[in-house]
Amino acid sequence: MTTKNQNLSNLFSSSTFADMVRNKLMQKIEGHQPSNPQKKIYMMAWGDTTHPLPAKVVEALVDAATKLGHQSTYTGYGEFEGNIKLREAICNNYYKHRNIDLEPEEIFVSDGAQSATFDIQELFGLDNVVALQDPIYPPYLEANILAGRNKIIYLECNQGNNFVPDVPQSKVDIIYLCFPNNPTGAVATKEQLKAFVDYAITNKSVIIFDAVYNAFITDPNLPKSIYEVEGATECAIEIGSFSKMAGFSGLRLGWSVIPFTLTVESTVARELTQMYKISQSIKFWGASNLAQEGGIAALSQQCQQECQAIVNYYLENARILKEGLSAFGLTCFGGTNNPYIWVKGTEGMSSWEVFNQLLLKADIVGIPGSLFGSSGEGFLRLSTLGNREDMEKAMNNL
Repeated sequence: MTTKNQNLSNLFSSSTFADMVRNKLMQKIEGHQPSNPQKKIYMMAWGDTTHPLPAKVVEALVDAATKLGHQSTYTGYGEFEGNIKLREAICNNYYKHRNIDLEPEEIFVSDGAQSATFDIQELFGLDNVVALQDPIYPPYLEANILAGRNKIIYLECNQGNNFVPDVPQSKVDIIYLCFPNNPTGAVATKEQLKAFVDYAITNKSVIIFDAVYNAFITDPNLPKSIYEVEGATECAIEIGSFSKMAGFSGLRLGWSVIPFTLTVESTVARELTQMYKISQSIKFWGASNLAQEGGIAALSQQCQQECQAIVNYYLENARILKEGLSAFGLTCFGGTNNPYIWVKGTEGMSSWEVFNQLLLKADIVGIPGSLFGSSGEGFLRLSTLGNREDMEKAMNNL
């Protein structure tokens, strides 16, 4: 008799992050609106962009689509590692000006950071011990559960450590880090990241570093890539994305860096890079040609300024929202060098009580911190990736 995938069944039984948000959160909204039909709901739950794409990106997308309509310029499958011009642009226009030297062969283009997060864990054995930040972006955990890993520890992120965890006290094999952080809004310093790099080198561990929100860092003293830390190419994989820095959340485009110098037990230099190339060749025929042409345009010097202007728009949203919430008497973290605001309820309030307070008093919807892990209890995550008018009206409600 055919048997089921028990790992997937277990994940389904415990309910995924997406299911919890879609079902429980939406039920709360649906229960609120009938008694308040005249009120607008200000949705600040989703980490989804709302600003139009830069003009140069749109131009590149239209041009690429037009070429697909003519026999002489039609293209089908591309390289499964990604368009070489895009990989070169990531190396030269994204990393090099940070004094980070990478080869295009170390870059693997994906259809977004979420896919890359799942794919990368397949490089490693199921017996590895995994360390996750708590609160955590849940798909990190879900990817490892689905793979069948059960040796998982949590690194607590709380107000006392400014939501940046200490290095593990015991031996772990894989460490997931996300900075600027989703959901807490925290940003790690170079010194804090160096502690993790030193730990990983000493313990022969691997760091999987999610740098999706680094375009929001405006403080020149804060690192935008873990590779700004000496030794990181020996122990870290970095995940990048166009979703937030260029508004590609609907186009789906990201990348991963698997450095040649990264090794684990029983491997030599370049072996993990080659393994990932083989993995991608088996399961992935490459990201959309159109999206990749848009990515090349987004990394041009002219367009990077347009992209930063959009990021600055969201950062101004964050300032408006954080100042308004603080004036209301709420304690807020994040919102600086990060599009997320981590709102703390008054002493003793649960995350759902904070959720209800903002929904009832200001028609604002966020995601209860408890859905991100036990250390998120008592907090609420708000996204500032919405429209300015909604931010201003919501604050007027308060």
